[in-house]
Amino acid sequence: MNGQVPSPGTRAAVSAAALLALAAFWLAATPLARAQDNGCSLVQDDRNPYEKILSCGVGLAIRVAPSTVYRLITPPGSREPTGARLDSGALMIELDRSKTKRNFQIQTPHAIAAVRGTTWAVEVNPKQSSTFVVAGVVAVSRVNRTDTVVLNAGEGVDVPAGTGPLTVKAWSEDRARTLLGRFGQ
Repeated sequence: MNGQVPSPGTRAAVSAAALLALAAFWLAATPLARAQDNGCSLVQDDRNPYEKILSCGVGLAIRVAPSTVYRLITPPGSREPTGARLDSGALMIELDRSKTKRNFQIQTPHAIAAVRGTTWAVEVNPKQSSTFVVAGVVAVSRVNRTDTVVLNAGEGVDVPAGTGPLTVKAWSEDRARTLLGRFGQ
């Protein structure tokens, strides 16, 4: 800088500009910002005015629990996502088959949960992926596509790492409420 020491005001302006540029970069890299590039938009939740949901075209709504790490999967040439990669946290999918014919699946480190037209939630932690169906039917399989089970409303399955059989269980009201509570339900 031609041998001159910048004044404190100049340093503060440069620091503020650098922070704004960093914040813009961070926001552009978040799943929410990328979701808007995938034909999704953030809309007010009709059931909970303090929450927002991702509306992805006709008939697909995605609720994202706080601190969730995920990315939407959109095939080349498509405007709408066909799935999500969930690394940690929880997503709740609402797919209205009366409004759309498409499918949607969630891939986790442990499992793949594919919708058949329903409302369902998937939660991931380092040890397992858990899927719970609120309404409708969901097929869940291990990542290697072995040992597929079908879940109906009120049922869930835990998929730990490994190769053991998957066991469908009716979830207790407390367990279901705990998961759905992550979405303000």
